[in-house]
Amino acid sequence: MISDKWIYLRKGLFRNTELKVELVAMTKPVENYGKICTSETLPAFTARASHESKGTIEDDKRLNKTLIELGHTTPLQAVQFVFYVDGISKSLQNQWVRHKIGVGWTFRSTRYISANQNTFVYCTYDYIKSEEDVLKLLTIDDVAARQAVERFNKKIELGATKQDSRKIMPVFWNTPCYFYVNARALRHLFSLRLKEAAEWEIRRLHRAILEIVKRETPSLFYDF
Repeated sequence: MISDKWIYLRKGLFRNTELKVELVAMTKPVENYGKICTSETLPAFTARASHESKGTIEDDKRLNKTLIELGHTTPLQAVQFVFYVDGISKSLQNQWVRHKIGVGWTFRSTRYISANQNTFVYCTYDYIKSEEDVLKLLTIDDVAARQAVERFNKKIELGATKQDSRKIMPVFWNTPCYFYVNARALRHLFSLRLKEAAEWEIRRLHRAILEIVKRETPSLFYDF
């Protein structure tokens, strides 16, 4: 588990931003199909084409689990999710976009938006026991964020472009996005990014996404 025992220490930091994940949209059966399957059961419903069988919505929830247990996960690509994600760092983005199949993003771009408007994602430092030490660490980060904005503005004053000026920014600036992913690809992400070996920030993000999809489509993620 990722603890966040020092969250109250971050509240007064310079342009602090906390993680927020919202489900924007997901695949929905239309017209007559909306009467015989749901967003959750669409994978099993379409998988039945392979052996021309039929079942109820409850049958298909059980079949979803069977498909996962057997490793027959291609039908899970039938369900696409769109999330809005805020409070994630540029450092996290660099890790996240290494995933290529079944995923996509639209990130806030500091080529177009001036980076002097940036907010920042501060570390949790959950492994530090001393509150005094955490305050010292967060002070270092706070100063770095403030100085980055000041130096960005100075570079702009000296004639540098927004693109060149943004390179002064620390990698913990916030880069919100819309995230597009199908259920099969999301299971692959969870298999990697929920592990204790994953960095705390990307693990925290995927735990938040998992909470949403387990609520919306539980039979597709029951085993996480």
